[in-house]
Amino acid sequence: MKLLPQEFFIILIHCNKFSMPCATSGSVHNSPKQLTSDVGNHRAEVEFLQGVLAIDVQEGAEDVFEQSTDSLSHLRSPFVQEVREKGYERLKEELAKAQRELKLKDEECERLSKVRDQLGQELEELTASLFEEAHKMVREANVKQAAAEKQLKEAHGKIDVLQAEVAALKTLVQTSSPTSPMKELQLNAKPHFKKGHARNKSTSAMASNSQEMNVIQPIARDCKEVDLLLFGEFKAWKEEPTIDKTCCFLDRIYKEDIYPCLTFSKNELASTILEAVEGNTLSIEPVVFQPLPVVKASAVECGGPKKCALSGQTKTCKHRIKLGDSSSYYYVSPFCRYRIMSVCNFFTYIRYIQQGLVKQQVEQMFWEVMHLRKEMSLAKLGFYKEEL
Repeated sequence: MKLLPQEFFIILIHCNKFSMPCATSGSVHNSPKQLTSDVGNHRAEVEFLQGVLAIDVQEGAEDVFEQSTDSLSHLRSPFVQEVREKGYERLKEELAKAQRELKLKDEECERLSKVRDQLGQELEELTASLFEEAHKMVREANVKQAAAEKQLKEAHGKIDVLQAEVAALKTLVQTSSPTSPMKELQLNAKPHFKKGHARNKSTSAMASNSQEMNVIQPIARDCKEVDLLLFGEFKAWKEEPTIDKTCCFLDRIYKEDIYPCLTFSKNELASTILEAVEGNTLSIEPVVFQPLPVVKASAVECGGPKKCALSGQTKTCKHRIKLGDSSSYYYVSPFCRYRIMSVCNFFTYIRYIQQGLVKQQVEQMFWEVMHLRKEMSLAKLGFYKEEL
């Protein structure tokens, strides 16, 4: 066991303490000179030992510092490496966890995108089916209306025939003698060739008149035939549908139907309405009549419920229109509203064709376009339907 310098110094001091009394006790019988020499010897030994102890302490301190430095460096390297390894493992685990969460997020986004695409497709199919069903109902209603009008005309014809027969019978009764009717009624079983012959002549004349009326008023039916020029223009447009009015198909419709239908006394407003219809930014809403006038700060109402903003005439306006994001409302009469609506219906249908929402044959689409053109033609000529 190697003693440190501090421990060696402490032991030496203790030894000197124990040796001093011995020397002192032995010096009682000695002379003073001997005692003085002994004390000097002890001092020299102590000084020598102190010098040796200082050298050993310095060397021991250097050895201890070197050993502590070596031990700290020996302990520091594994500890730092272990901390680094633990930190790396922890970061690696967090990275794996983040990657798993990111993968789950990607899967969720992909699933939601598929659901969105499926809903969009279903919505397009539903819109197309509803549009086809609506046009089918409109066509059936038009067919029923045409049939009802035809029956009404036939009924009026039959009424006219019956009225003619009644008038002939009245004439026959009035031209006969006053006593002959009663006499003929009493003696109707006896042959009376003259009067009977005259009666038969009048009856045959009435029948011939009714036959002539039937011949003059034949039963008419609705017929239609495809115009090859118009059909060719429509087929060419259908191959590359567009809203550009420079194509032959739309240019003809603009000149023959749209411009005449939207021609009003207020030219500037009519042009603005056509631009809104082309841009699909026009909105029409019914007018809610209130007992007291309400002034809106955010909207300016042009005209009024009793004056049409397009024609300038005093009419009861049940609807008002708004152009795009404008804050102005324009009151329109039922006649002007029907003309605008007929043009809007035409643009709505061709937009559906352009977007591929109409699942019909080309000929059916052509006849639907012709029907919408017919509505615009009737509207520009003054025929319209008013909502009650």
